[in-house]
Amino acid sequence: MRINVLIICLVVCLTAEAYNDYRNARVDSLEAALESNNPPKGEDLLRAYDELMRGYLPYDSAKATGYGHKALALSYELNGLRIRQGVLRRFAQMYYAREEYDEAIRIFQQALAVVDSMKHDKRYDQTTIDDAYSALYGAIGNVYNMQDKAHLAIHYYQMALPIFEKYNWLESQVILYYNVGELYGQMDNLDEAERNYLKAIKKGKETGDTLMMTFPKKGLVGVYFNQGDYDKALKTVNEVLAYFQEHRTEEPVDYAIMTAFKARILLMEGHKDVAAAKRCVQKALSYIDNSQMMFEDVSTIYMAACEVAMAEKRWHEALDYGLRSIHPDSTATYADKGGYMLLAEIYTELGQKDKARIYINKVYDIMSRYATDHYQSGLSQMEVLYETQKKEAQIATLDKERGLYRWLFVAAIIAIAALVAGCILIVVIQRRKKALLVAKVALETETKERRILARDLHDGLGGMLSLLRMRSLTPTPSPKDEGSEYIQLLDKIIVELRRTAHHLMPEELLKNGLVSALNDFAISVPHAHFQAVGDIRLDRDKELVLYRCAYELVNNALKHAEASSIDIQLMQDEKEVTLTVSDDGKGMQEGTEGMGLQNIRERIAPYKGQTNIVTANGKGTDIHITLPL
Repeated sequence: MRINVLIICLVVCLTAEAYNDYRNARVDSLEAALESNNPPKGEDLLRAYDELMRGYLPYDSAKATGYGHKALALSYELNGLRIRQGVLRRFAQMYYAREEYDEAIRIFQQALAVVDSMKHDKRYDQTTIDDAYSALYGAIGNVYNMQDKAHLAIHYYQMALPIFEKYNWLESQVILYYNVGELYGQMDNLDEAERNYLKAIKKGKETGDTLMMTFPKKGLVGVYFNQGDYDKALKTVNEVLAYFQEHRTEEPVDYAIMTAFKARILLMEGHKDVAAAKRCVQKALSYIDNSQMMFEDVSTIYMAACEVAMAEKRWHEALDYGLRSIHPDSTATYADKGGYMLLAEIYTELGQKDKARIYINKVYDIMSRYATDHYQSGLSQMEVLYETQKKEAQIATLDKERGLYRWLFVAAIIAIAALVAGCILIVVIQRRKKALLVAKVALETETKERRILARDLHDGLGGMLSLLRMRSLTPTPSPKDEGSEYIQLLDKIIVELRRTAHHLMPEELLKNGLVSALNDFAISVPHAHFQAVGDIRLDRDKELVLYRCAYELVNNALKHAEASSIDIQLMQDEKEVTLTVSDDGKGMQEGTEGMGLQNIRERIAPYKGQTNIVTANGKGTDIHITLPL
């Protein structure tokens, strides 16, 4: 796993490098431009926000987050897909750095959806799209790698590989093959691990960078040792140590670990040299106090020291090293299995059979737990992988069919029987649209039928009742008029209850359509205002989704945000429709999303909708919901 940590650090350092010597001058000049009499606008403003996020990311996460939210909001307004996916990727990396891996994956997937949209936008060339895909695939693979989800990590690494090969990005290929080799090694698939390490070494030679060849050789040492091929293991570890001997100041931990590994090899039959092994262990132990050492590194060295002491029958010293090599029981991992086995053997030699039995049982328990966890994790990963591959296959099929329809359309125009061919094409397209709808329904397993009624009651009737309660708490100069509004609202609640029971649309939508329904709704809400921009024309399903979302967001603003003003805006252009609900309330705190926002995400998911939240403590909240047309 160490190489993945190094990769992420390298990415962050490269990002910082562009701003390092001139970083303050760069961000200061951009911020000064924003506050000048002639600030950047449109695309220039979007690029400025994007650069400020990148510039502040290495050393001021709060400012980076603030500019990131601004860039994200403006990207929706300007349809800036390239910058949007980049901003989302950086937000995901921030969650990755905080070890919030599930949230990082969710945002990375949002960024992938944006790149999917870039494929059909003539503003972006293939190189830009490939670069975005490869960065995201590699990043998602790293997250799954850190979660020990080997199957999913390998899948995303392999998706990045063709792009690396296409542009001959050699160092990226080396790192990818190394990562995949490490993952196969963790799964005890030594043949596949060896195959990928050898590929990494081959590509490393093409780079001419000795470091790119050395890391895969590190992995090969472990493979050859576990395969019992001690000749190859000793030859390879000597090659690795030759590099680290020259770079001990830069790579002290790797030098110590490989020196300890050599000690273990020198204890094997056919290569046994206890004196040489002891010298190696003493060198490795001298690095134990290095600040870069993690527990896993220290454990490796102590295990080697334990084995050398056992070879010399220094049992009490071996016991001390063995106990230092393992985690406390509460944090034990599968890697402790080797230490437990050594301790069982030592206690047997010392005649303490009860303690030896304890560690034998620990070996059994940890192997049983690992087997169960590994099996369950494998099943879960295979399920996710199956759904992922199914979606990717359907997208690829639909993309091919889109190209086929284009050629059919051209042929229909050229053909003498243009009218007949055109009619046939229309029929085919309509059928494929129906097939796409069926595929989308099948993939959205979250929206099971049993949840529809509960969700509609929460969104529709629940929202109206909460609204009625809020109206009752709002001072009014005319109780008579207020009572009349209560009666009207109660009438709407009665109608809504009947229609919810029959899974029909709200009364306003049924009669007047979305714009009129939202306008009437805004009138009934204290301090709410509604504005429609563009010629709003949507199918009934999308109108219902946006209507429910508006109800939920306004209701949340009234109940939770303590807002005194709420603005509802509906805007449509040729590519997407956007619902925006803004309030001047107290803002949302991170991690406080409730059932309402969860319902909104589930409602818009089948339409590939996206939610963007811009909020600050005491400065209100802007929530944008975008549905592609």
